[in-house]
Amino acid sequence: MTTNKAPFDALPYATATIDQLRPEALAGKRVVVWGAGSHGGGLAAARWCADAGARVAILDRRPPRELPEAMAEAGIRGWPWHLGESRHPAVRHADLIIVSPAIPPQALARLPQDAAPVACADALFFAVHTGPRIAVSGTKGKSTTTSMCGRLLDWPVGGNSHEPLIEVMKRYGTGTPIACELSSFQIWHLRPIAPSFTLGLMTSLHRDHIDWHGSEEHYRASKLSLLDWCDAVITPPELRQVSGEYADLGSEIRYQDRRFVCHDGTVIAERDHLSLPGEHNAVNAALALTAAVHMGLDPAIAGIRLSQISPLPHRLEAVHTCGKLHFIDDSIATTPEAAIAGLRSVDQPIAIILGGADKGADYASLASMVASLGAKPVCLGRTAPLIASALEARGLTPVSCSNLSDAIHAAVDQLKGAGTVLLSPGCASTDQFADFADRGDQFCALAQEHWGGRTDDLSATVERYLDRV
Repeated sequence: MTTNKAPFDALPYATATIDQLRPEALAGKRVVVWGAGSHGGGLAAARWCADAGARVAILDRRPPRELPEAMAEAGIRGWPWHLGESRHPAVRHADLIIVSPAIPPQALARLPQDAAPVACADALFFAVHTGPRIAVSGTKGKSTTTSMCGRLLDWPVGGNSHEPLIEVMKRYGTGTPIACELSSFQIWHLRPIAPSFTLGLMTSLHRDHIDWHGSEEHYRASKLSLLDWCDAVITPPELRQVSGEYADLGSEIRYQDRRFVCHDGTVIAERDHLSLPGEHNAVNAALALTAAVHMGLDPAIAGIRLSQISPLPHRLEAVHTCGKLHFIDDSIATTPEAAIAGLRSVDQPIAIILGGADKGADYASLASMVASLGAKPVCLGRTAPLIASALEARGLTPVSCSNLSDAIHAAVDQLKGAGTVLLSPGCASTDQFADFADRGDQFCALAQEHWGGRTDDLSATVERYLDRV
């Protein structure tokens, strides 16, 4: 299908072909893996290339001690570790450069003109995988929707916030069907090979990752590139103008009146059958149900499987309760729109922890939602001044903290012993944490450390809180 995307910038480097990425072509090649983190798939790519007989070297601006899993693997396998980026001498001696999706276009533009062909780590997966696959992307909701598609279809899931695609394929086989979560970074990097999908889902499209893409137009064009690679596309109604209609409207499952309804009026599930909180999750569940039915699943079975879906970690996850204090980890909310959805999903009173690394977002709508719900804001991280300014413009007086522990204490103080502390930052995590999972894990640990108690036990923990306030 054709979408109304803005033109992309030209690729400033030589791109590897599919044939150059197959295992038989990697044997004996000098492969530099640029970006060794496990989350972006760099470490998985290094393992894959080494197993295929390539001579692997790591290139990363971080020292090995900051990436302990990759450090251990490099030590065992004897991979050289080079500190640096595009101009490092190791690049000039490579036969192939494999980049983590996190490497931005600006960095690739600085590669030497005679550099070896470049490919994204995920391209190694698409060079080998032969099974059916669906793609899920969107500014928010893509991780949970991918997981829901996998559960409904009984397919493994991989990509982006899930396990690297190549690791999933290694475990299940090259012909296994896979539900693929793809970020805008991954899609931009995959353009040279344009992988095909039986079906694509786009959950939402808002402003995000301006720090990486350089502009909102570039970000949108990256996301929408995915739709050209799909035989059919499913989107919520607000995106129909950029994606076209459903390829098969007869299979659409709608969410209305707290029910999931087929085109013929048959109700296959009630809202209460889905344990994930928030109306946004119900809307995304309708997309996932439509995808599953489009792929051949009986609607009745899809409705039954919907009730078996559980929340993913760090996505509106209730992590601790002490008396009347509740702690909810929504660390995956790295955009203002995701934080707004989190706020709408939690009962009042709420104290929300906001802030983190800056991706060029606009916080006006988020500030308006905080004000309209009467939530108590606590600001944290690099974006704290920006968010505080937006909140103050709406008559609020946010508390700003330098670390997460202080932010949690400030949130509890404002709740006066009863309510929900919601970590839904609306920003990336990398200013103070390794990633959103690390931020969520620390939130959970701090809540349990300082408010350790059972749901039915106010006891000493709350007494300590009352003494302090």
